Amino acid sequence: MKKLKFLSVLFCCLAAMSFTSCDNGNDDVQSLTKEQIAQCFTTVKGTYTGKVIYTSINPNNKNDVTDTLNIQWAVNTDSTLVISKFPAKLLAQNINNTDLKTALSAAADQDLTCYTGFTKTSPVTFLLNPVTLTYSLTYGGATHKVQVAFYINSYYSYGVYGSTVDSQKLMQMQILEGAIYIDGNQSTSLTSTVPFMFTGTKN
Repeated sequence: MKKLKFLSVLFCCLAAMSFTSCDNGNDDVQSLTKEQIAQCFTTVKGTYTGKVIYTSINPNNKNDVTDTLNIQWAVNTDSTLVISKFPAKLLAQNINNTDLKTALSAAADQDLTCYTGFTKTSPVTFLLNPVTLTYSLTYGGATHKVQVAFYINSYYSYGVYGSTVDSQKLMQMQILEGAIYIDGNQSTSLTSTVPFMFTGTKN
């Protein structure tokens, strides 16, 4: 929970110019018309290049608690956003089963589709519902169907487009890794909710 609160606070700080609220209420959520949804999509559609920010303790500096990787994503429809080749090793970093952690860390990166729901036109704000990722992993002498599930319909899983830095408009997002399923059953392998933040500009 500390990690979730930390990155949520970080995201709120970065997006302070864009959001009127960072609480978990629904005061800012609006029911948009088809025309407003089309307007939002026109504004944000395209491909983006940026960083994924994740929790990582620097052993040489205990105050440095995040790290970054380069990443790309695209908004091609008014209801989906696709993060390209989401790093499997990031999904594995908080798993407490050593064999599973090693196997998932070595798995091929997969595109992560997120269903979107626009909630605000200015700045463009949207909820993100990532689709569960599925891996076939061999460890412990057997092959297992491993699924990584994310929070959906959560106000902590969202994005915004519109804050400006150096004359470039940013898209900033956050998603939450929430559970690991092994062969169809939820496991206790994930030690905590894991937030991932994204910040990038349109190409």
